[in-house]
Amino acid sequence: MSELRDPSSPSVPKAVTVHAPGMIASEPVATAPLTTVQLALYTGWTMAVLYGNLQDQPAKVPELRTVNELQPQQRRELELSRLEYLLKQLTSVPAIASANLIAKVPASAADDQFSAKLSDLHLRILEALTAGPADTLLAYQLGRSLRDTVNPPLVQAQAGKPPAPALDQQLRRDRIAKLQEWLATLAPQLPAHAAAVVATSLGRWSEFSAVTLGTNSQLRSGDRTGTEAAMRKYLLPQGDTWLMLLIGTRPTAGLLSPEAYVAAAEAALRRSARSVRQVLQHYWLAVIIAAAALGGVLYLAISNLGGAAKVWTSIAAVGTSLGISANSIMSTTRRLAAEAERPVFAMAEEDAMAWAVTTMPPDVNLSYRGARKLRKAGVAPPSTLGRI
Repeated sequence: MSELRDPSSPSVPKAVTVHAPGMIASEPVATAPLTTVQLALYTGWTMAVLYGNLQDQPAKVPELRTVNELQPQQRRELELSRLEYLLKQLTSVPAIASANLIAKVPASAADDQFSAKLSDLHLRILEALTAGPADTLLAYQLGRSLRDTVNPPLVQAQAGKPPAPALDQQLRRDRIAKLQEWLATLAPQLPAHAAAVVATSLGRWSEFSAVTLGTNSQLRSGDRTGTEAAMRKYLLPQGDTWLMLLIGTRPTAGLLSPEAYVAAAEAALRRSARSVRQVLQHYWLAVIIAAAALGGVLYLAISNLGGAAKVWTSIAAVGTSLGISANSIMSTTRRLAAEAERPVFAMAEEDAMAWAVTTMPPDVNLSYRGARKLRKAGVAPPSTLGRI
């Protein structure tokens, strides 16, 4: 199985010599330097590539190979070079610099003790990052976990059968929820919208897996083996896209076409309407009381036009009886202002961006119930509106 054939690999910032997936260049590209959090995330991803299961590639290809088309031994040698570059840049973290981790990088992937040395290096990185800022350690773990999500480690499925990737375990809801929590925590230190877009895309894949690979066989009309193989094929390039968004190589600004923004606005209006209906259904009694109070105030104003002071005294009494005061009004205003910091349209926009970068197998063997459950979970993009 081949990974993404020729991804738009993350570029190499001039101020930070970090080489992107798919290229080791002598002349770095001038872009914004990667932050410490992005470097740690990229390092965790690279460690997972080195330690993970790499598929054998065809013996012959019609053109020069991309990074993802290299044979496992060649790929690991390249990733070792990348890991060394990343660790050099992370020496800005005092704990990393004092641990001298670069000297612990295995010299070659052909070493008989390669896995053991890599595992030891991983533990040393964890120890060093534990002594530094918490967000750096979290970013490292996030990068490693994301790579393991798109390239699940092999586990023994059943006795007598060879190990197989545990895709359903990697995409289970509780695990994806934890990754989404990490993304939300690191969001302020990642490119705008990137964390939310990746988190939403992860959620879509989790819902897709729950239906197509879940234990409820009534949701499928065929064997899950073919669907799982197709999902693994699509997940590998999906992971490259997530990485590029998180380290800033692929900006979110150009993900949507003008039509997509219109669709996002329509989705925002529908969401707002649903919210209003739910509030009214939940607080119908309060709405009736408020309407009755308003009618009473209007009656007092009309029937006592001759005495302004009496009118406002009556209105104040009604307001006081209903618990209306300047303090409550100000409190409500502040609460609404805080909630408005994340408007509905922004959430709809991020949802549309997530669909623009999410690619799933188009043909899966689902029953009617399975297809309906998938649509109800929100895995139903209305149309292709993103700029891929």
